[in-house]
Amino acid sequence: MSSHIPEWFGVHPPIYDITKSYTENAEEGPFFDGQFPERIIPSKEKWIDFLGHNVMSPLGVPAGPLLNSKYIALAAKLGFDVLTYKTIRSAAHDTHPIPNMIYIDVEGPLPHDAKHVRQTLVQPHDMEHLAVTNSFGMGCYDPTYLLEDIANAKASLADGQVLNVSVVGTQRPGENFVEDFAKTAALAKEAGADVITANFSCPNVGKHTEGSLYMNPEAAKNIASRIVKEIGDVPLIIKMGYLEDQEKLKNVLTAIAKAGARGVCGINTVGRQVVNAQGQPALGPGRETSGICGGPIRTYGLEFVQHARHIIDEENLGLTLLGVGGVVKPEHFGDYLSTGADIAMSATGMMWDPYLAMRWHDRHNT
Repeated sequence: MSSHIPEWFGVHPPIYDITKSYTENAEEGPFFDGQFPERIIPSKEKWIDFLGHNVMSPLGVPAGPLLNSKYIALAAKLGFDVLTYKTIRSAAHDTHPIPNMIYIDVEGPLPHDAKHVRQTLVQPHDMEHLAVTNSFGMGCYDPTYLLEDIANAKASLADGQVLNVSVVGTQRPGENFVEDFAKTAALAKEAGADVITANFSCPNVGKHTEGSLYMNPEAAKNIASRIVKEIGDVPLIIKMGYLEDQEKLKNVLTAIAKAGARGVCGINTVGRQVVNAQGQPALGPGRETSGICGGPIRTYGLEFVQHARHIIDEENLGLTLLGVGGVVKPEHFGDYLSTGADIAMSATGMMWDPYLAMRWHDRHNT
């Protein structure tokens, strides 16, 4: 590894301060005081096609860490080329109260049969064992702010980088959920999104429909169709969670492809009950279940990519495949790409080591 890329993990705190609220992080962050190593830009002949856009590399950040244009601009300068603006809604929406992120005590892959995991107050000693849970509730600012800030985010990107905006529908009394999804996608398009991701998977929104759409092929198809009709030629990606049932995965992927979606991204976090040392809900009452992130879910993400790649090719679905989950070291990008992902993304990893992409570029472009 080149010595010109500084160490970060264990020397500096993450760029998102887990002791602060979402709003404080949005307003005061990102917490980055490092230098910007020189990046060797590959020749344009080596750039790759991503849904009609030429991008410098297959590395990206999924919905989650990039709270606003300041975070987008930072990630872009640090070598991530597919940048996802954190999930937006059609109207302002509060986030969950703190804590929003805590460390959990899991070493190695998250067991499939583990009904709950325990909180730890100690940051792990190395990135490989970085394990956290997050619970934000997909809060966002109002459309006036979003229109301006998303435009600023796009303006911060260099040639060879694209802005992906994640959207979700909101269930409100007396309103149509599907139409709200389409309305939010239209907002993202108006703001200048190059690509739009519909979030069909979030384990942190309780039992609401908006968190489990990826499990229902018919609902996924109907909503995706409505969004495609609304956004026209802007490519649509569907964000999914982990599905162990390969037949259901095949049905969902086929459904969204028929609806006109151009890509699929997986996985989101893996939901588990998180308890403290006393066995009580670590995030407080009402938030017994939250999403597990970091190294422990990499096996889940790679399994999703392996199965999705096979189905996409076997069924000739033509979907671009974005892989995410547990990328906490630079070689993990390669694990996803070699398993079949077209784009490999890091969320938790880039928060705790913002130089993650630069370390990968340093190995592959010299």
